[in-house]
Amino acid sequence: MMDRGAVVLSVRGLRRRFGSVEAVAGIDLDVARGEVVALLGPNGAGKTTTLACIGALLSPSAGAISVAGATKRTERERRVAYVPELPVVYDDLTPAEHLRFVAAARRLTDADATVSQALERTGLSALRDRPAGTLSKGNRQRLCLAGALLARADLVLLDEPSAGLDPAAQHALVGLVRDLAASGAGVVVSTHALATAFEAADRIMVLVAGRIVLDEPVARFATLEALRTAYLGVAA
Repeated sequence: MMDRGAVVLSVRGLRRRFGSVEAVAGIDLDVARGEVVALLGPNGAGKTTTLACIGALLSPSAGAISVAGATKRTERERRVAYVPELPVVYDDLTPAEHLRFVAAARRLTDADATVSQALERTGLSALRDRPAGTLSKGNRQRLCLAGALLARADLVLLDEPSAGLDPAAQHALVGLVRDLAASGAGVVVSTHALATAFEAADRIMVLVAGRIVLDEPVARFATLEALRTAYLGVAA
C-alpha cells in the first residue's frame, strides 16, 4: 500500500548545462505521495529541462534525484510516467489497444479489467475502439493520463498539459490530475496556465532562470488574482 504523504520525489542540487548555458541552476525539490506541485515560470525558465532530468530523459550535470527510493536512472524510469506537451500515442492503435500495450510493458495482471477502468476514469470508454490518430489533442492527453493511471506510477510528470485545450478540456484535466494524486502518485505539472495551477495544485513553485524563486502552498493564495500578483512579482 502506498504511504500517502511520504516523500516520493527528492531532488538535491539539480543542475543541467547546455554548453555554457546553465538551464537548471541548483534546484532542491521534494514531492509527497498524493501531492500536486505546479511548476510555473516564463519561457526558458528551465521547467521542461527540470522535468526531463527527473524523468530520466536527460542526465543532470550535477545533483541527486530519487524517485520512490530509486536513484539509478534505469530504476527511476520504471517509477515515472512522463506526459510531454505533445501527447505521444500510437496512431494506428485504439485507446484500448494502447492501454493493453502499456499493461503488458508494465507486466500488469488482469489487464482487461484494468484497461476498462482507466478508460472509464478518463472519460474515454466511448472512444475505446477508435484509432488514436483520430483523437483530439485533449483526448490524446486523456489517453496518456489513462496510461499513467494504469501504470500505477509513483511519480507523474506533466509538461504543459493544458496547452491548446479548450475550457471544457482544461476543466476535465484538473479532475484527472487530482485523480492521479488520489491514487497515491506524486504529480508535478509544468504549466503557463495559472488557473490550472490554482485549481489542480497543492503547491506552487516558480522557476526563473533555472532557480526556484517562490515555493508556497496554494492555500496561501485566497484567489487566482492573488496568485497572479505573486507570480508577476517574481517572474515578470
